[in-house]
Amino acid sequence: MKSKFLLFSAFALCSASIVAGNYPTSLYVIGDATPAQWESDNVIRMMTVEEGVYEYTADLTEGRMRFVTTYDFAPGYGPAMASTPVGDNPNETFLELTTGSHELEYRNDYTSPDKSFKVTAAGRYKFRIDLTGEKPVVEVSDGAGLPDQSASYFESIYAIGASTNAGWTIEDAVILPETSFNSGVYRTMMYIKTCDTFDGLKFMMARKWNNRMYVSAQPEQTVEVLGEYDLKYTTSGDEDWKFSVKLDGLYEVTVDVNAMKMTIAEPTAYPVQLWAVGNALESEWAFKDENILVNTGEEGVYTWTGDLREGELKFYNGDTFTAVAYGAESNGTLLQEGDLALTVLGGDDNKFKVEADQAANYTLTVDLKNMKLNVKENDGTSTVVEEIEVADWIQNAYGIVCEKAHAMALYDISGRKIASVNGTLLPFDGVNSGVYILSIETPQGRSTSKIVIR
Repeated sequence: MKSKFLLFSAFALCSASIVAGNYPTSLYVIGDATPAQWESDNVIRMMTVEEGVYEYTADLTEGRMRFVTTYDFAPGYGPAMASTPVGDNPNETFLELTTGSHELEYRNDYTSPDKSFKVTAAGRYKFRIDLTGEKPVVEVSDGAGLPDQSASYFESIYAIGASTNAGWTIEDAVILPETSFNSGVYRTMMYIKTCDTFDGLKFMMARKWNNRMYVSAQPEQTVEVLGEYDLKYTTSGDEDWKFSVKLDGLYEVTVDVNAMKMTIAEPTAYPVQLWAVGNALESEWAFKDENILVNTGEEGVYTWTGDLREGELKFYNGDTFTAVAYGAESNGTLLQEGDLALTVLGGDDNKFKVEADQAANYTLTVDLKNMKLNVKENDGTSTVVEEIEVADWIQNAYGIVCEKAHAMALYDISGRKIASVNGTLLPFDGVNSGVYILSIETPQGRSTSKIVIR
């Protein structure tokens, strides 16, 4: 369904009201003008002021610097006007750093032009990067007298080992996000499996093998009961002391690198949202914003409305396959109207199944408190449409504008029509803030997108 994807992409570009995720959660500073030098493991996290806006204030020495989106040299951002070659490499250029506004250019990967700022006057600077406008820009100003702006701790740490769903695949290591900015406390709900050997669990500071890790404070530490366990930070392979875990099930895992403690407890909080994943969806096995189950306002209860086709389906509490997964009690359980039993998936992979004659528009409600999946088939035409010409549209404060539309409608997450119009303007009069499905009909057909109204 190219039209749906392109419409969604176009909207993401023209409006900041789309579901969060269009901007990096964090930006990082790297370069020999900074304390990070050119070591990707030591990148410095900028302050996230708001979604898509980041700040950094610090002393810089003479040298070069730029910005990256992860613990690596790419992707990232550099000055668009950089043109002076660095040595004999025509792909690597710099722009002399001056105060004022500079347009930034996105570097997708290692093959893209490598552009950086060159600091010729050592001193204290403040950087404010704004990715929310038509073009990404950085505002550079004199930082004299201003406090440091950067994070002391990593944005996330990663659980890995035989007791995790990731096993020893570092690219799949289970993410523990920071509980608040620069807190040094990380927490997630994760499925833990029993491991009889001392190969069960440790925590990495990045999703790569760099020997920067939090491990057991003592060798051959067994975890048999819920509670608190001592950690230590090490870069030594000789002290790579992993926990042997004798627990099995869904637990809340907290790592506090201030107190150097790991705590394993029964779940006390529910995720903000869930993801529906499977080939019963148009996006198949990809984590897409249009497949997010949003919280209903009741703790632990989430809902989604959309099209299902022949295929399989399950749910995750994060946008990665190492997140906690929820599925059926037995594999191939048919998706039928009413309540179905839901279970946490560990070593099994029990998915719900949609038969060909069941393809339709559904509202799915997941209740994690009672471990139930409620299925409701909606009346009316399915939102699955044939590929059509892309219809550009814009969300303004007063409504949706689409010049090619002859009809538009807005549905809530339960599938109920909230507003409609036969024309090119769908006003937001009387529409509350929330997540909605926008349907646009043109002479070529109909397409849908999920939007957020604030």
